[in-house]
Amino acid sequence: MKNNLPQICYWCGENLTSVTKQREHVPPLSFFPKGFRENLMTVPACGKHNNSFSELDEKFQFLIKAFRTNKVAENDLYDRVIRGLQRKEKQKFVDELQRNTSFGKINGKSHLFLELNGNEPDIFIEKIIRGIYFYHNEKPAKGIIQSISKRFLYDGINTIEGVDFLKEDLNPKILTNGDYKNPEVFKYQYLNFHNVFAIFMQFYTDAEFIGWVFPEDFTFE
Repeated sequence: MKNNLPQICYWCGENLTSVTKQREHVPPLSFFPKGFRENLMTVPACGKHNNSFSELDEKFQFLIKAFRTNKVAENDLYDRVIRGLQRKEKQKFVDELQRNTSFGKINGKSHLFLELNGNEPDIFIEKIIRGIYFYHNEKPAKGIIQSISKRFLYDGINTIEGVDFLKEDLNPKILTNGDYKNPEVFKYQYLNFHNVFAIFMQFYTDAEFIGWVFPEDFTFE
């Protein structure tokens, strides 16, 4: 893993000192159970962009583990995460899950889906895209940052078809393997070409997300 990244915040570009510098794990540390925490990716962050997403990180590490796409996710879900949700202060979050979750099928297998009205999934995945972009380009991402996943449903958008369509374009032959050490938890491939950064991410083997960073003036013409 790189240890000589520029001493600026991966998100906003604020100059950091030995006093103000913090480290952001990409993905968040809570995604990695004991035994899977060696050689994790980190990027420098200011206090705001390291601390303001802690509640979002907690929510999504539960949601993505709840897909139970491999044994690492399933074991940590039952061993640690569900116990945490039994605390009184988590009741609001549990109620939200009960209202917005449903079951459906992907490739013939039953899976948990979450229907969301807000932009929380976009912000959470944007944070990871920004972290990986900074790690490889050594500067904050600017421009249009978007993502899509089969796991989250939006009104009027067929995310399953959308991901399958994009995966055809993201041929493994043109992608570069990312710098990761715990593929059972998280792995990624990316394309960095002509100011366009595309990334194919997999949490716990089969929870797939596709993201991209386009320049502000990018067009398909």
